[in-house]
Amino acid sequence: MKKNDYLFAVASVRALENSLLKQSDLEQLINAEDYQKAVAILNEKGYDITSTNYSAALDGELEKTWALVNEAAPEAEALEIFIIKNDFQNLKAILKSEVMSYNAEDYFVKPCVFDSDKLLKAVGERRFEELPEWLGTAAEKAYEVLAKTGNGQLCDAIIDTAALETIVKLALDSGDEILGEFAELYCLCADIKTAYRAVKTNKSKTFLEYAIADTSLLKKDELINAAGGGIDEFSDYLSNTGLTSYRAELEKSGSAFEKYCDDRMLETIKKAKMTAFGVSPLAAYFVAKETEIKCLRIILSAKLSFVSGEKIRERMRELYV
Repeated sequence: MKKNDYLFAVASVRALENSLLKQSDLEQLINAEDYQKAVAILNEKGYDITSTNYSAALDGELEKTWALVNEAAPEAEALEIFIIKNDFQNLKAILKSEVMSYNAEDYFVKPCVFDSDKLLKAVGERRFEELPEWLGTAAEKAYEVLAKTGNGQLCDAIIDTAALETIVKLALDSGDEILGEFAELYCLCADIKTAYRAVKTNKSKTFLEYAIADTSLLKKDELINAAGGGIDEFSDYLSNTGLTSYRAELEKSGSAFEKYCDDRMLETIKKAKMTAFGVSPLAAYFVAKETEIKCLRIILSAKLSFVSGEKIRERMRELYV
């Protein structure tokens, strides 16, 4: 596709950006007396939440956003990097349901790229060749490991790594520099988080070979070796590779690290504001809405649990507008 082919789609998305929530809107929600008042305020701003089951309503809002962006785009394959993780999550649900005897469909997430019912049927019948290559290869590998070892964590690691590498490949193949940078950063954050957890739980280097994805921002072997050397060596590695800020946030808490990563990725995708060409402005709108919804989940969950406004503000992400 030529970048000019997206001009009409970008214009449509620019109009939709006017409806995104602002920081002042989040502050109004945080200051609301209780959950019911917060929901009332949110509904006035265009949402439709009718009970304490806010999660389903927010899921529906994200599906609607994907449908809008997908319909506007002349070619949407590059945008799939933002939802393809759900396909891999559905794969995990299917494989683990066979071991734990639960209904996998109860754990399916949307939107996704490949039809979840077809995924369920193909995996159930071990017909991995009927799946897209990016999904079928991971499914077959994870199934074999789960069948031979019964190791659910290793199964998850294989699938998560495949998801990351698929996201990066799709983004780089799109030729869009902003999308490529976003995907590489997403993979970097995930790799650091995985390695840090492995250090804390004394995971082996063999496990990390499955669990760490390839990215141009970090050398996989070096990260694995550093994680295998313990917390001090891992921390020094982050500092010596220019990732001191990531180390600092990790040392605060897991939630602080996740917020920092989310804010860095939003900062990257915000570069799309400076262009009217290509797919990145459409991607930016989806990320903006996804970030908005993530903030709303935090606020509404906190309101139901009577968490203070100060604690809520600590977890708020930066917004696109």
